Amino acid sequence: MKALTLNELFNNNSMNLKFYPKLILTALLFTPPLAHAAPEVLPTPREMKTSRGATPLPTTILNPEAFAPQAEALQLALAKVTGETFAPGTGENGSSIQFVQAAQLDEEEYLIDTRQDIKLTASSPTGIARASVSFLQLLEKSPDSTWQVPKLTIKDSPDYNFRAFLVDMGRNPHSPETLRRIIDSMWLAKTRYLHLHLTDDQLFSFPSTAYPELLSKNAGWTLADWHEIEAYSQARGVTIIPELEAPGHSGILRGKYPEVFGKTPTDLASLDTAYEGLTTILKEMMDVFQATPFIHIGCDEAYGVDEKLQRDLVNRLHAFLKENGRQTIVWEGPRLGKGKNKVNEEVIHMNWRCIEMPAPQMIKEGYRVINATWDPLYVVDHYPRTMFTAVPSKDCYEVNFTRFKHVNHAIGTFSNPVTIKKSDQLLGFCLAWWEGREENVIPLCRQRLTAATARAWNDRGETSFDSFLQRDQKLGLLLDTMRPRTLGEPTGGWSDREAEPTPGNLAHGKTVTVSAGASQPFYGPQRLTNGVTERFDHFLGFPTKPEPLEITIDLGKLSTLTKVDVYEAAVGKSWEHYKVEYSKNNKSYKIIGETEKGSRGESNMVSHPCDNVTARYIRISTEGCQDLTFPSFSRLCEVMVFGE
Repeated sequence: MKALTLNELFNNNSMNLKFYPKLILTALLFTPPLAHAAPEVLPTPREMKTSRGATPLPTTILNPEAFAPQAEALQLALAKVTGETFAPGTGENGSSIQFVQAAQLDEEEYLIDTRQDIKLTASSPTGIARASVSFLQLLEKSPDSTWQVPKLTIKDSPDYNFRAFLVDMGRNPHSPETLRRIIDSMWLAKTRYLHLHLTDDQLFSFPSTAYPELLSKNAGWTLADWHEIEAYSQARGVTIIPELEAPGHSGILRGKYPEVFGKTPTDLASLDTAYEGLTTILKEMMDVFQATPFIHIGCDEAYGVDEKLQRDLVNRLHAFLKENGRQTIVWEGPRLGKGKNKVNEEVIHMNWRCIEMPAPQMIKEGYRVINATWDPLYVVDHYPRTMFTAVPSKDCYEVNFTRFKHVNHAIGTFSNPVTIKKSDQLLGFCLAWWEGREENVIPLCRQRLTAATARAWNDRGETSFDSFLQRDQKLGLLLDTMRPRTLGEPTGGWSDREAEPTPGNLAHGKTVTVSAGASQPFYGPQRLTNGVTERFDHFLGFPTKPEPLEITIDLGKLSTLTKVDVYEAAVGKSWEHYKVEYSKNNKSYKIIGETEKGSRGESNMVSHPCDNVTARYIRISTEGCQDLTFPSFSRLCEVMVFGE
């Protein structure tokens, strides 16, 4: 079946909408709002003034030459969304969408005016890209089924300029098509930087001409591919930041060219040949990714390498990058040092743990920082073991970028997060997708990234997560329409499933509530009663520290219970530490059973006999999955309650 445009979705009245719930959603999202209701844009614009009426959508775009790539990107998106044909403008202003360049505006600031004709104004290609996606969200169908936009003015600009998404291409391959879809989602969300972790011990995804053996065979990239992606991202206001990791995470460098990069991380940090090799690759990266003002050089987890050598390498590479007009970014790694061996204060640090270099100390020392801390900005997919971490989208929406917090209860910043004052030294945030497979990146990261970006764009203007979810539905639909799939085609991995009910299971499909965060989208608490017992269908609950996470299942009526079977992730020797209780009224609970290490034996299930107790509610209080990554997360898979 061919992919349908939104225009076809609106006008194909012969369809049975019972089988096309997204079509109903489409109609709702692109129907004009109720009278006097302001149009909804994500992120919330800083200023928006509405007038009565609407302006018909022209099918031509007038633009200065400087904005030609952005005009083409909008033209393609409008054609996909509306089903109409759009072209560069040649007529009078009033019959075209006008791109206007105004040098007095900041780089990402933009104006939209649709009161008479349609004008999108910015000083830079990045700014006009921001205006374009706000304009896309204004599209609506008129009563006579033609496309229009409401009459209004918008003046908008971001709170934080550094809004980034990291894709780990040093562990699992991500194809050019996947990166285009990521870039489209970032364009719609107004996320500015795509940080590509291109190199690691497992995979090298950059094709070096000087060192061709570095490129991993399964990476699947050519220099031509990268040049095309660079142009594609620039047309959509997304700037790619490449990362070359050293001296840690450098196994491929040293394994393929030991005569250049040495045999150990210490060699890589200290040999002149290694420095020459690194700068050669960095120069090749700068030749491809010409738009970026930043280059990331890694510099964390260099275990066994003297910190003095690590700091010397950071400073040497920083000097090289500065000579080439780039700013240096590193991970939180070695301590700052002193005197001549102190890390140059111009080096920007991504704080992800706040252990070696706590953000308050760095700010005091004059450094600039980027918030990349685990909670809530890490999404880690440890396939084939399990989903590692992913905090709820609501946490991403409500994130405080001045707070730095870990998800591991054994690290001090879990219980006692550190905070800094908002200042120019706090550049923004980076949400990181580590170790993941490409089919999961959009399902697991798109909404979380959009939520964090909305907060970074307009902190005061974003006040309602429910409103965010409604507006985000439109962005998700726009993404699917701009890069369409055949109707019925899966959207990617980890989508929630439902199995046939097990005979006698009273909990199947019943409502599950939790006392703390649940990792939505995907890995949510309803997985616990969907009938799927596989360990990859687990619920990812967070946090289970310092108080246990409480999971309550409402059976709907009083029942006589014989047993409760609880399935868990069961990876290696891992085990979930929890107790099971029952109640008639959801107030007074009595215990059924509790687990200890070894309770599940070799299976992934523990059965808890009930001895014919009468109950309506089952409660599981869990302290998390033990002996598997961070026990601050619960990884239960299914709860089956048997009785009559």
